[in-house]
Amino acid sequence: MGSAASKSARKLPKTPPAWAGARTPNPAEQAPLPRSTAPRASETRSEAIERDSGDPHFMANLNRLGQVKVDHHMQTIKPAAHQAQRLFQARLRSEDEAARPPHNLLLASSLWDVLEERKYATTREELEKIAKRYDVDLDKLERLARYVNSVSVHPDSVRREVDDEGVERVTLPARWVNPKIAQERPLLG
Repeated sequence: MGSAASKSARKLPKTPPAWAGARTPNPAEQAPLPRSTAPRASETRSEAIERDSGDPHFMANLNRLGQVKVDHHMQTIKPAAHQAQRLFQARLRSEDEAARPPHNLLLASSLWDVLEERKYATTREELEKIAKRYDVDLDKLERLARYVNSVSVHPDSVRREVDDEGVERVTLPARWVNPKIAQERPLLG
């Protein structure tokens, strides 16, 4: 890629330059390292080891800090056994709550089932049975049903239209359905 004029600038020399390899020492020219006669490790602590382990800067910093001051107004620390016991009790409570179904809480699919069954209830007793079966308070179910309902489509309201290209379009208008509970009317006498 590129023009031929730029290719000549990129050519590398055929022979290595004179300074190539000048930094690498010849192994024969290297002087042997002087060996220390003092032992580096010992099984007993000698004076040389004590001197080597002493850190004059560290000791100076410790002396400058001075004596440790203890705060006697600290709060008592609860023993780990008490904290572990509280943890186990919390786990047991959590498992108990998870084992029994929650009151007045429904999954979306169960909510749809409750609202659908509610539509076909004809008496107040049937509504109470539905609420009891799903472990929901009846008054909460009624308050919820004011704002939420399952989809209902009346078969007579379905409209089918076919356009010029043969594509069928179906319109299903949804409607709000309340249960047909027979209102208890006082007998006139």
